[in-house]
Amino acid sequence: MVAPGGKDIDVFFAGRLKESSSVRERGLEELMQLQQQGIRIDIQDGGLSAPEYLARCARAWLVWAPEGYGWDCFRPYEAAFAGSVPLISRQTIERYEPLSDNEQCFYYDVESGQLAQTVLRALNDRDYLLKMAEAAREHVMRHHTPQALAHHVVSTTL
Repeated sequence: MVAPGGKDIDVFFAGRLKESSSVRERGLEELMQLQQQGIRIDIQDGGLSAPEYLARCARAWLVWAPEGYGWDCFRPYEAAFAGSVPLISRQTIERYEPLSDNEQCFYYDVESGQLAQTVLRALNDRDYLLKMAEAAREHVMRHHTPQALAHHVVSTTL
């Protein structure tokens, strides 16, 4: 049975897990524990084609976007574009037009147990997750498409 919005995955992640970051390795352990509790976790260690990646993002309520070699990447924006809510490890860098915590994404602290706690809290209100996903997609379309980023670069450098 597919939930509202075509969602049949609770948390999705695709990317490098080993030899990438301790945040990813610890987070994976927490997600596997949640899976044992009945949370629908979809983990793809390694790459997918762009269409398959976006399709699986679209099927997920949350897309896990932990740091890897750095913090700011396209994963949260791709998740939002696909209609999911990004689940992002808290960052200490200043970013251009970041997604807003509890409005367009969820940030979590990297200490043990925080990822699982955030997932469980987020999945408690799936109607709100649909609204968050819509707000995140609108934000990405306004600020993080290639055209929007190019406009920002040009307008700030002139």
